[in-house]
Amino acid sequence: MTTATAPRPGGARLPRLLRILFPLAVVTGIGFALYGRAGELAALVLRPGSVPYLLLALAANAVAVLFTMATWRGLLTDLGPRLPGRTTTRIYFTSYLGKYVPGAVWGVLAQLRMAGAAGVPAPVVLAVFLLNLIVAVLTGLAVGPLSAPWTLGAGAWWLVLPGTVTLLLVVQPRLLNSLAAGAARLARRPAPQARASARGVRRALAAATASWAVSGLHLWALAVMLGAPPWTALPVCVGGFALATAAASLVVVLPDGWGAREALLLLSLTAVLPWQEATAAAVASRVVCTLSEVLVGGAALLLTLPRRSPHVPHVPHSREGIPCPVSSTPSTTASR
Repeated sequence: MTTATAPRPGGARLPRLLRILFPLAVVTGIGFALYGRAGELAALVLRPGSVPYLLLALAANAVAVLFTMATWRGLLTDLGPRLPGRTTTRIYFTSYLGKYVPGAVWGVLAQLRMAGAAGVPAPVVLAVFLLNLIVAVLTGLAVGPLSAPWTLGAGAWWLVLPGTVTLLLVVQPRLLNSLAAGAARLARRPAPQARASARGVRRALAAATASWAVSGLHLWALAVMLGAPPWTALPVCVGGFALATAAASLVVVLPDGWGAREALLLLSLTAVLPWQEATAAAVASRVVCTLSEVLVGGAALLLTLPRRSPHVPHVPHSREGIPCPVSSTPSTTASR
């Protein structure tokens, strides 16, 4: 005779605790990203004629965030089981907002837990995460050379290497799987078991490149608002933002590369703006990106809240399993 083992008291409590602590950590990280920036933001809003530029910047980065989701969701659909759009959207933006928590592990854990509950095996989730990271970094570094003639000059020759690798992936998409296996070995982790198809890799590269191109427009709008020449500032801002963000994303200790991205952005912005205005644009970029990401992510999570199942009335059954008739009115036999 076997007896059922009682569950540990803390076993069910830990997931509940994580569901509470994770949003709190995200909110804290967002607050840290915006801490002390209220004065700079107020100065930009009160600047004459600034509102259209700020709205354009917010809209541009919001569209770019949707392209990043398309990159990740395309890889997930390619490697794993097809999930409903609501489910993938909720998984992505929960982990996406987790980037504001120090360390890249929290977003991965959120994806593992939520995607696992939806039926996606853990090896597929990890493979999608690694492939998505490689695609984002490579395409960001490939777009980066747009700013090189005005920022790095002859010293930017090394930026040709990521662009060459990206073009090679377009011609031979399956090489991305080899890059993922090499990256896993460097991290002393097992190579991903799931492999992306040629079509899936090309779609991911296209969506990621579009994301970098559109996201750079937000920095361009801010730079033009602060007095930068529009035509020169366009390649400087698009390439500079992609290069700074892709490089800073590797600094996993800081939430969303905080501080590292701003330092790299200044190298590009000082080519079209004085130092003071370049600093203001870099700070405004952080604020605009944070606000647009929170607005898009928050709206996506609200729109994909789990729907309540309709209430099904309980029907009593007899011992033989036959439903018992239930009278809609109380019986009056006993009172007669």
